[in-house]
Amino acid sequence: MSTSILTEKTGKITKITINRQEVRNAVDKDTMLALRDAVEQTADDGTRVVIITGAGGHFCSGADIKAAMASNLTPDDAIGVLTESYGPALKSIRNCPWPVIAAIEGNAAGIGLDLAMACDIRVASGDAILSELFIKVGLIPDGGGTFMLQRLVGIGRAMHLTFTGEPVPAEKALSWGLITSIFPSATFSEDLMKYAGMISKQSPVALHYGKKAIHEALYGNYEDALNREAEYQKKIFSSKYGFEGFKAFVEKRPPSWLKED
Repeated sequence: MSTSILTEKTGKITKITINRQEVRNAVDKDTMLALRDAVEQTADDGTRVVIITGAGGHFCSGADIKAAMASNLTPDDAIGVLTESYGPALKSIRNCPWPVIAAIEGNAAGIGLDLAMACDIRVASGDAILSELFIKVGLIPDGGGTFMLQRLVGIGRAMHLTFTGEPVPAEKALSWGLITSIFPSATFSEDLMKYAGMISKQSPVALHYGKKAIHEALYGNYEDALNREAEYQKKIFSSKYGFEGFKAFVEKRPPSWLKED
């Protein structure tokens, strides 16, 4: 079993930690495959919120280029890593039925930033630095960055970050929409778990369909989104929770899903 990925489940929250501290959590093929497996296991194990983070004060410093070059990497090998490892890991995050939070401390660079952008929500410590570093090694973003970056920060800033690799401090990342919240470094872990815990208490079926609807809305138009929302609301109302949220609100009591294990 790979030690480059650590998994810890606390109640309905599963924390997945990239654990390659000697290279500031730079990832390789095996690490990304292990990440994919860890995310996929949360689909039906009682998890309601997934956290992806890095060990030792850094999220992910990018791809482990030194290790890759030491193995006489060819163009076909490089593309194989993307299609057979990185791609499947990133898709597993998007396809996970539950909200996935990227918890960013220290560096999130290159594929590390693209990994964070594949997650549904990004929170960061005050000392976090985010950067799309591919241009520094003569490449374009290849972890879905060309898709997500412009949707988060706008096309102009996406072009700027792609062509310069400029590091973005947490405060600027927040103002640009690259992250959603900053938690103080001193209380980062506690604030993170409180935030994830708040989400984990929501209706499981609403979490699932809410994520699904938002992601699918990226590809359609406004009318498509309205139709999709109606379709998924019907699925929610028809689920075992039905109108439980309405009833609990009227009766001024906690909804039944809070009582489930």
